[in-house]
Amino acid sequence: MSRAGLLFRENGLDATPATTAKEVRISGLVETHFDFVWQLLRRFGLPPADADDAAQQVFVIAARKLSSIQDGRERAFLYGTTRRVLANVRRGIQRRRDTEEAASDDDDSAQQPPDELVERNRARALLDELLLELPDELRRVLVLAEIEQMTSSEIATLEGIPVGTAASRLRRARESFRELLARARAKNPFATVGD
Repeated sequence: MSRAGLLFRENGLDATPATTAKEVRISGLVETHFDFVWQLLRRFGLPPADADDAAQQVFVIAARKLSSIQDGRERAFLYGTTRRVLANVRRGIQRRRDTEEAASDDDDSAQQPPDELVERNRARALLDELLLELPDELRRVLVLAEIEQMTSSEIATLEGIPVGTAASRLRRARESFRELLARARAKNPFATVGD
């Protein structure tokens, strides 16, 4: 079953094959943008299980507000909704601070040698830790540029800021991240002796 079908079924929505324009559109949104939304949630600091639930919330909201989403502005709508859902989820996480450590979000982890898996999990945990140390506005632009491979212009559109501001924030974010990474050198599994 498609992601859209699962989303509909899990939320009590009609899960029959998409036949109406609304169903076709929401199915297209989920299929096209789910990975983008989920990766944003992860890199903005949510553990995989919480990112799954939050991504589902984003698309349930999109399904409810589908008529107000302008053609060609779907990604911007989903980005804004993702940020609002993220804020709500973070408040919930703050109330339950004793949350267990996030599990690896890789499906192919069983096929990797244990030492590589441990190394990659350490690197991913370090990335998440360092990203959380950045101010929100810098973290968002860094994730969008470096992980989502967006241009400054695309970031500016999503953030609702001028292109120059997006470029400036990105420069500051990269500098701050480099400094954080240098300070965390001992934790970096990919750091070499000569670095």
